[in-house]
Amino acid sequence: MKTTTASATQPLIIRTQDVVAFSQGLGEMRILIDGAKSQNQWWLGHCEELPGFMTTLHFHHVMDEYVYVLDGVLSIFTRDQWHDLGPGAFAVLPKSIPHAQGNTSSSPVRFLGAGSPAGFERLFPELDQLAKRVPANTPEFGKEAARLLSQLATTIVAPPPHRH
Repeated sequence: MKTTTASATQPLIIRTQDVVAFSQGLGEMRILIDGAKSQNQWWLGHCEELPGFMTTLHFHHVMDEYVYVLDGVLSIFTRDQWHDLGPGAFAVLPKSIPHAQGNTSSSPVRFLGAGSPAGFERLFPELDQLAKRVPANTPEFGKEAARLLSQLATTIVAPPPHRH
């Protein structure tokens, strides 16, 4: 019996061969759990970001975001300061609080990213299609990514903050 949704009474098994990798231009996201599998309660992805990947300063209107660093250093900007998170570090980024995140190191960073409620994970297949048409880190990519984010209850506040 193959279980495809999580519930209080049924286990959910996700196998590597069942997970699709979506390009983000400078890295990839593998969605392990999406809204369909979690009854729209939450999503979970395995992310790898290459050096130079950086989001804008943004906030989510309805979703709380969570990250757990597996390997490398994930840099998160929130409340006017940068935090460099190494393996084993965990961060909660509440809805309505502006934040940015990326990889400012010279090595890839891998982490688990999650959010509740589900829905934001729909961004990653769209970014994958965009990355096939437009080079990452170009104004056109940024403009189209901003449009996609606005459709997912996310507001861009500013470009990525500078490190001091």
